[in-house]
Amino acid sequence: MKHSALIVGVILLAASSSCSNDNELNEQVVKKLAPVTVQVSDFSMTMEDLSGGTTRATSSVADYNGVKAISLAFYSGDTEVYKTTQLRADQSTYTTFGEFACSLPMGSYTMVVLGYGSTSAMTLNSKTSATFPTGERVRETFVYTETVNVTNTDALALNATLSRVIAMLGVVSTDGRTANAAQISVTFSAGGQGLNPMTGFSTTNTGFSNVVDIQSAVGSTSSTASYIFLNSDQQTMDVTVDVLDEDENVLSHKVVNNVPLRRNQRTILKGSLYTSAPGSASFSVETSWLSDNTIEI
Repeated sequence: MKHSALIVGVILLAASSSCSNDNELNEQVVKKLAPVTVQVSDFSMTMEDLSGGTTRATSSVADYNGVKAISLAFYSGDTEVYKTTQLRADQSTYTTFGEFACSLPMGSYTMVVLGYGSTSAMTLNSKTSATFPTGERVRETFVYTETVNVTNTDALALNATLSRVIAMLGVVSTDGRTANAAQISVTFSAGGQGLNPMTGFSTTNTGFSNVVDIQSAVGSTSSTASYIFLNSDQQTMDVTVDVLDEDENVLSHKVVNNVPLRRNQRTILKGSLYTSAPGSASFSVETSWLSDNTIEI
């Protein structure tokens, strides 16, 4: 399956000793290090419909605000040898957003690149475990991994495509927000909040709850979004939608069974949330991801 993607250009200049990181290195090793340059350049958005047709549009990574941070790491086996993060909003973390510099010795590495919509750095515990900061919701996430072999001191030029690996669930009301409604709580029965960058799937499959503040005015319809890492490319699960007041008391409660979710796809649950009138739910897909597919529930 093709996903919406970011194109990453990578140039590596090999060294003959260990990688330069924030960790202390002895003076003899430091003298042998040579620079390694990793550059995140343009990105491409791939739109794919269910019949297999595709279209592409290209822009600068600097223009795509969906990626607010980029993390880069190199692993030798399971050992982290380099890791850094650039935050788009914090220019002290970079000279040019998407350009990195470090040093690597000769050897074989796993390169992990994460592009995501958080203003804080993701926690990359290992090449198989990444999570958003404690208390922060799952955000839009792109991932790329590759084996990089550094065999000499010549430059290596690599191009990497970061695939979008999250699914999105939107909850849209057809009725107006009531004065006491403050939040929408969405509970997934499967999937997870943690990501395995090597597979692009969730590290757990037990589900979780996500609470989003309602931004619309009283009397207006509302729209909220929740992101989830799936445990496979497609999953069908039950979703519970609760409307909460400021004290987190449940004002309305709905369970939608067998909701189809897919990576790189937006699923919309649409219906009455704030009144007792019967509501409907529909499934559609944002055109900048996969093309529309509608299911009535």
